[in-house]
Amino acid sequence: MFNSLFFQRLVQMLKSKWAITLLGFLALAFLIWFGGPLIAIAGAEPLGSASARWFTIITLALICIIYQFWQHVRSTKQNQEAVQSLLDGQDEHGDDEESRREVETLRERVVTALDVLKNSSLAKGQGVYQLPWYIMIGPPGTGKTTALQNSGLEFPLKDKLGDDPLAGVGGTRHCDWWFTNKAVLIDTAGRYTTQDSNSAKDSRAWLGFLGLLKKYRTKRPINGAIVTVSLASLIQQTRTERNLHARAIKQRIQELKNQLGMQFPVYVVLTKADLIAGFSEFFADLNANEREQIWGITFPLTAENADTGVVGLFNREFHGLLKRIQTRLNVRLQQERDIDKRTLMYEFPKQMHLLQSSIDDFLKEIFSPNAFEEAPMLRGLYIASATQEGKPIDRVMAETSNGLGLGQVPLKQQGGETKGYFIKRLLEDVIFPEKFVGSVNRHHQKHSMWTRRIVAGGCVVSLLTCSLLWYNSYSWNKQLVDTSEAAVDQYKAIVKPGLSTDTDVITLVQALNALRDLPAGFSQQLVNEDVHRMGLYQGEKIGQPAQMAYQRALQGFFATYLTESLTHELAENEEYLEYLYETLKTYLMIYDAEHREIEQIYSWFEIFYERRLPGEINQGLRQDLMAHTRNLFAEGINLIPVNDNAIAQARSVLTRMPLAERAYQRLRIEFLSSHVADFRLSDVFGRQGRQVFIRNSGEPLHEGIPGLYTYSGFHGLFRIENNRIVKRLMEDSWVYGDSLSIDEATRDEVVKAVSERYFRDYVFEWEQLLADVQLRPYASAKDGAVLAKNLTGSERPLQSFILAVQKELRLTEVAMSDNTKMAGEVAGNVADVALKNQKARINRFLPNDMSKAKLALPGAEVEAEFEDFLNISEADLEGMHVSLLQLRDYLEVLSESNNKRAYTSLMDDNSQAAVTSALRRSRKDLPAPFSTMLGELSSQTSSLAKRGAQVHVNAIWKDSVYKEYRAAIRGKYPFDSKAADEVRLKDFGRFFGYGGTMDTFFERYLKSSVDTSKRNWKLERSVGIDPGSLKVFQQARRIRDVFFEPGSQTPRVEFGLKPLYLDGHINNFRVELGEQELVYRHGPQRTSHFIWPTDSSRSTRLAFVPPKSGHSISETYPGHWGLFRMLDGLAKQRPDSRKDNVLDIEFKGNKVQLELIPTTAMHPFWSKDLARFSCPVTL
Repeated sequence: MFNSLFFQRLVQMLKSKWAITLLGFLALAFLIWFGGPLIAIAGAEPLGSASARWFTIITLALICIIYQFWQHVRSTKQNQEAVQSLLDGQDEHGDDEESRREVETLRERVVTALDVLKNSSLAKGQGVYQLPWYIMIGPPGTGKTTALQNSGLEFPLKDKLGDDPLAGVGGTRHCDWWFTNKAVLIDTAGRYTTQDSNSAKDSRAWLGFLGLLKKYRTKRPINGAIVTVSLASLIQQTRTERNLHARAIKQRIQELKNQLGMQFPVYVVLTKADLIAGFSEFFADLNANEREQIWGITFPLTAENADTGVVGLFNREFHGLLKRIQTRLNVRLQQERDIDKRTLMYEFPKQMHLLQSSIDDFLKEIFSPNAFEEAPMLRGLYIASATQEGKPIDRVMAETSNGLGLGQVPLKQQGGETKGYFIKRLLEDVIFPEKFVGSVNRHHQKHSMWTRRIVAGGCVVSLLTCSLLWYNSYSWNKQLVDTSEAAVDQYKAIVKPGLSTDTDVITLVQALNALRDLPAGFSQQLVNEDVHRMGLYQGEKIGQPAQMAYQRALQGFFATYLTESLTHELAENEEYLEYLYETLKTYLMIYDAEHREIEQIYSWFEIFYERRLPGEINQGLRQDLMAHTRNLFAEGINLIPVNDNAIAQARSVLTRMPLAERAYQRLRIEFLSSHVADFRLSDVFGRQGRQVFIRNSGEPLHEGIPGLYTYSGFHGLFRIENNRIVKRLMEDSWVYGDSLSIDEATRDEVVKAVSERYFRDYVFEWEQLLADVQLRPYASAKDGAVLAKNLTGSERPLQSFILAVQKELRLTEVAMSDNTKMAGEVAGNVADVALKNQKARINRFLPNDMSKAKLALPGAEVEAEFEDFLNISEADLEGMHVSLLQLRDYLEVLSESNNKRAYTSLMDDNSQAAVTSALRRSRKDLPAPFSTMLGELSSQTSSLAKRGAQVHVNAIWKDSVYKEYRAAIRGKYPFDSKAADEVRLKDFGRFFGYGGTMDTFFERYLKSSVDTSKRNWKLERSVGIDPGSLKVFQQARRIRDVFFEPGSQTPRVEFGLKPLYLDGHINNFRVELGEQELVYRHGPQRTSHFIWPTDSSRSTRLAFVPPKSGHSISETYPGHWGLFRMLDGLAKQRPDSRKDNVLDIEFKGNKVQLELIPTTAMHPFWSKDLARFSCPVTL
C-alpha cells in the first residue's frame, strides 16, 4: 500500500511542469557539455572550451528562470484582473445598503483568500486562474452552501475567517466564492436558477455574471457544473412541479453552454438524503473516512444508444445501487438492537426504490437528447447529506397507511447533526480530477488549435530546415570533393605525358579548361554562403591549390603560346603591312607596360583566333582561348624572353613603306572607326526611302561609308589629323623603332601625298556606293504604285538621296550664312539698334550677294570626279519629280482597275507611252546611277503594261473566241479529216464569216496594231500577245475570203464540173449535189454549174448506171460537208488532183474523169487552211 502510494506520487511529481522543465534543462546541459566540442562552424569550435560550455549552460539557465518569472508575473496579473473584474461585477448588483455591506465583506474575504492561497504550501504554486472553476446551481434551499461547508475540503479562509464565506448560511444572496487548494467553487444564488422572484433582474444578473466568466477565463470559463437537487423536493413535489423545476435547471445549463461557448460535464448531486426515512439509521455505523466515500452513479462519456443518451442508463445503474443497499441491509439489521431503528433501516431500500421513478423523470427532462439542441453532458448522479436536521419523510409508511385507511405515525425530529455524507471524495476524486473533461471555448479552441498548428508546423519546418541545411551542406561538400577528384582525374587523362611548350592548342585549351573549372578553382570561386558551411566547408582546402595550378599553367605554357603566335604572325604576314603593324604593336605592348593598351591586345587575339580557328564548330574553342587570354593578363603576365629577331624583321618591313603611305594607313587605322557618324542610307532615307531602295551587293542600307570619307570626316578629321600626321608618327616611333626628323618642306610633301591618297579612296568609296544602290524592282501594278507613291511622297527619297550625296561630295564650299547669323544673334543680345548698326557695318565688308558667299576649301579633286553628279540642278530634280508623279498616277490607275486599263493605255490613250517618254526625258538629264534607275522604271512599266494588256486580251479571247471554238469547231470535220462529226454550217458562218467571232475579235483588238499588207502579218506595236498568234487570224481571214461573200456569214461556193472521160461499158454517170446534178451519157462534154451548200439535201452522191442491169452503182457522201469529204477522198487516190483539178472517180471497176472548175481564183478546194486551223488557248 505504501509503495503503491509512493510510486503514484512520484509519477505525479515527474509529470509536474517544474519537473519536466528541470529534466529538459538537464538534458540540454548534458548535450551541450558532451556534444558541444563536436560542433564546428567554419572550422571554429565555439563550444570547445569548458568555460564556453559553462557560460552557455548558465545563460540557458538564466533564460529559463527569467521566463518562469515572467510567466509568474503574467499569471499574477491575470489573477488580479480576473478577481477584480468579478468583484467589480458584484458591485453592480448591490442596489441597497444591505447588498453593499455584503459585497464589501465578500471583497475583503476574497482578497484574504487570494493572499492565503499564494502563501499556502498546500496550493503548490497554483494561482487562482490556474485552478479549475466549478459553478454550483440549483433552486434555493437545496443545500449547496451547506454541502460545501460540510464537505471536508481544505479552505484557506478557515483559520482566519471561519467556515462561512459570509455571515450566516441561511442562503446565498448573489454568489459565494469557495477557494480550496484544488479548485474554485462558485456557489450561485438559488434565485438565479429558478428566476421566479424577479425574473428580469435575476436573468440580467445571471447572464452578466456568465459574460464576466467568459471574458476573463476565455479558454475554459468553467470546468464543470454541479447541479444540486433536494431529495425532499422530489418526494414532495407533484409531477408538474418537478418538470417545471427540471426545465428551469435545463435552461440554466443551456445558457451556460451558449454564453460560455463550450461543453462541460454536469454533476447532479441529490442533497438532503437525510430526509429520507431510515437514511441516518442505515448509515449511522460509518466512521469519518467511510462517510467521505462516493455514493452514486458515474456515467460514461459516450452513450451506448445515441437516441436515449447516457441518461438512459440510469435505471440500470440505480438498480445496482439498490442491490448494494440490500446486501448491506442484513449486516445492519444484525448490528442494530433498537426495534424502531431496525424498522426504519429495513424500510430504507424501499424508500430509495420509491424515488427511482421521480429521479428518472427529473433526469430525462433535463438530459434526454433531441434533434433541436445538443444535450448537456451528464457525467454522474450522486446522493449526499451535509447535515441531519428536520423531520424525515416516510413514503412507504404513507402509502401503506393510505392503502389500509390508517393514520400515519409521525417520525421524530432529527437532532441537527452536521455530519457530511458522501461529499468530500465526490469532489476530490471524481469532480476535480475531471477538470479537463469539458471542452474549451469554441473561439479560443479554434484560435488555440491554429496556434498549436502554427507552432507545431514551425517546429517541424525548423527541424526539417536544419536537417536539410546540414544534409545539404554535407551533400554539397561531399559532391565538391567528389567533383574535384573527378576533375583532377580528367585533367590527368588529358595531359598524360604532361604539359609542355609543344602541346597542341586543343590539348592545351582542354587542360587549361580542366584546371580553370576545378571546383572552388579560378572560375568556380565559391561565394561564402553559410548554407554550404555549417561546419563542413571544404572549399578553401580545395580551391587554393586549384587556383594556383591554373595560374602556373597560364604563366608557364599559355603565355608562351601567345608570344609564339605573335612572332609567327610577324613572320607570315609581311605583305599585309597594316596587320603587320598591329601585330608588332600588340607584341611590343606585352613587354612594354608604359604603352600597353589591354583592349588592343584583346582585340588582336580575338581576331587571331577567328582567323586560325574559323567556323561555328570552333566557336567554343575560340571563346575558351579568349577567356584564358583575359585571365592571363588580368592576373599579370610574367615576362618571358623577347624575340628581338622577329621584332627587327617586322620593323624593317614596315619602314620600307613610304612615309606618306605609313601616315595614311596610320590615319585609317585610328579614324576609320571614329566619332564621326558613318554615311548610312538608312539615315538619309525615311520610312519611304527604306521601302524603295535596295543594294545590288545585298548589303543592308545601314551599311554605308565610313565617317572618315564624309564631308564631316574630311573637314572634322582628315584636315586636322593630316596636319598632325608627323607628330603621330613620332609618337609611334616606339613601334617602328626609328627616330624621325622631318623638316617643314618634307612635312608639306607628306601632307600633300596623304591628301591625294585620301581623295582616291574617297572617290572609290562613293563610286562603289552609288553603283550599289538601285530601286526595288516590282512585278505588279500594285507594287509599282506603292513604289511610285513612296518616291513622290513627302520625303522624296530619290531627291533626298541625290542632295545628301551632293552635300557629302561638295568639299570645297561652305556657306557663310551661318557665321553671319551667329554674329547677328550675339549683337541681338545687346540691343536691336546695335544689331542694325553692326549688321550694316559687317555688310560693307561682304559681297553684295550674301546668299552666294562661299569660302573655298580643299577637295576639288573629289568634285572633279563627280562633276556630272554635282551639276544636277533643282530643275532637273523637279523634272524628275514630275515624271515620277506621272508614273505614280498611271500605276495607281492601273492597279485599281482591271487589265483592260493596261490594254487601253497601249492602244487608245497612249498614257503608258507618255509616262515612259517622260521618264526617258528625265533620264537624259541625270548621270548614272540615277539615269539607270529611271530607265529601269520605264522598262518595268512598259513590261507591266504589256503583261496587263496580254492578260486582258487573252481573257477576252478565252471567253469569246476560244470558248466558241472549243464547243463548235475543234475536233470536227473539215478541221479534223478523220472526225465523224462535222461543223454545222451556221456555227461555221458565225465563227469565220464577216462580222463573225474571229473577224470581230481581230477588228476590235488587233487590227490597229497589225500590218496586214505583207504576206505574213506583223505587229506594228506590242499589244501583249505573241506575234506567232497572228497566223491564226491570217488563216481565219483566208477561210473567210474563200467561203463567204463580203458582209455575209452564210458560206457560198460556186464551181463547175465538166466530164472528161467515162468507161464505154457505162451507160451514164450521175453527180448529185442536193437538187443539182450532172448527168453524162457519152455525149458532148458540157460544164455543169453547182453552188455549195444547198438546203435541199445534206449529201453528195456519185452514181454509175451499166447498160445491161439498169441498176446504178453509187456512193453517197452524207452531210453538208459531203462534197469536201468526196474531194478529200479523191485527192488521196490521185494527189495531182490538187494541181490540175482533174478528178479520177473509180469504184467497182467503173471509172470516170471530171474537171473541177472553180469560179474564182480564191476557192476553198484543196486548201490546207481548214486542216491546219487551230485556236491556241492563249495568244
